Amino acid sequence: MPIMHSIYRESGKPTIDADTCSQCGACAKICPAEVLTMDDGNIRVRDDSFFGCIACGHCMMVCPEGAIKVTGRGISPEDLLPLPAPENKAGADALAALMQSRRSVRRFSDREVDAELLERIVEMASTAPMGIPPWDVGCVTVRGREQVQQITAEVVKGYEGFLKIFKPWLLTIMRPFVGRAKYEMFTHFIRPLAEMYVGGHREGRDTVFHGAPALLIFYHSPYADSADAVIPCTYAMLAAESLGLGSTVIGGAPPVLQRNKALCQKLGIPAGSKPSISLILGYPATKFRHAIRRRFVGAGTA
Repeated sequence: MPIMHSIYRESGKPTIDADTCSQCGACAKICPAEVLTMDDGNIRVRDDSFFGCIACGHCMMVCPEGAIKVTGRGISPEDLLPLPAPENKAGADALAALMQSRRSVRRFSDREVDAELLERIVEMASTAPMGIPPWDVGCVTVRGREQVQQITAEVVKGYEGFLKIFKPWLLTIMRPFVGRAKYEMFTHFIRPLAEMYVGGHREGRDTVFHGAPALLIFYHSPYADSADAVIPCTYAMLAAESLGLGSTVIGGAPPVLQRNKALCQKLGIPAGSKPSISLILGYPATKFRHAIRRRFVGAGTA
């Protein structure tokens, strides 16, 4: 049975050109769904694997003869691209330098971000691993301060409703049922965050998206996990840094956007899909002079 997807319900279809296949077995070794196997020295396409072909394309990517074609579930042989030249790939030192240079930027210059630059960031982010193929993650690009401010107003409106419902006394009543950590999160972070968003907006300040000139909203379908959208958002942060832009993840907006069905429809987010995480982008107004060391809360070796 194929893995269900928001659009595709069929399995992928791998076909092998017997005249050009060398029976090297590379495709069988890499097939994650065990659709391609070696049987008495010959490649066989199984029709009894657990999930069928997931259309990851790995077999096409490793075949030295170009003898395999996969179609269905949104993939075709035309999707194959040449690998970047080894000299164009970032080494560990260059990648570490990029990661260490990236900081959360909430103060932006007046300069707008060109549409072509945002398109490139989204294209680079789309190379991220986003769960089981075909990816069930999407991205909405909001360009221009006026457009971003319209989203800000909708987020603030949602938090105004939140504050009307989740009064401090109600949170106290909820504490035995939600547990200490969640109670403290609501009391000491989420509610103060809502007050900051609402208060700042009433004063004419954008404390949600910080007056950013561009915004990316990553969303996932009901057949994916929210983490599947977080990974390409991380790629987008690094892509933005490599292109001279500052960025910051705004996690406080998506939970409210999820409940605003009219806005999601206006943004082109398919019905049933949920905004997972948002990323503001722009040219930094200030320069950092130093990097800073970060640590995991705990790390060990098993």
